[in-house]
Amino acid sequence: MVGPGTGVAPFVGFLEDRLARGRTGRNWLFFGEQREATDFHHREELEAHLASGHLDRLDTAFSRDRRNKVYVQDRMREHGSVLWSWLRDGAHFHVCGDAARMAADVDRTLRELVARHGGMGDEEAAAYVERMAADRRYVRDVY
Repeated sequence: MVGPGTGVAPFVGFLEDRLARGRTGRNWLFFGEQREATDFHHREELEAHLASGHLDRLDTAFSRDRRNKVYVQDRMREHGSVLWSWLRDGAHFHVCGDAARMAADVDRTLRELVARHGGMGDEEAAAYVERMAADRRYVRDVY
């Protein structure tokens, strides 16, 4: 899941629900905000899930902590081949948060990664992502 800012709250709820129901399976969160010291929402819960193994991966991006801004889509690119392998194996991809910029940037990055790591042209990658959406494997809760 990509859950920048307060968009992380649904993913925390997802993790709690899975824990309560005894559900297993890999999960991965890309979280981003401006500053780690003040804006890392639900940090304690996420780190506890990570430490217990209930959250498999947590990749963070704090855009104002460095001279060069880093966003969740940058983290997606850094781990593009692994992300593609998860998608190829049937992973679901959820995005929650800002519709104006973040969601569009993440969508564009997702299509780029599918094309690059899936060995597809732009049209084929777009069709792959659209199939994911039709199959409810790519869900966007953006506002």
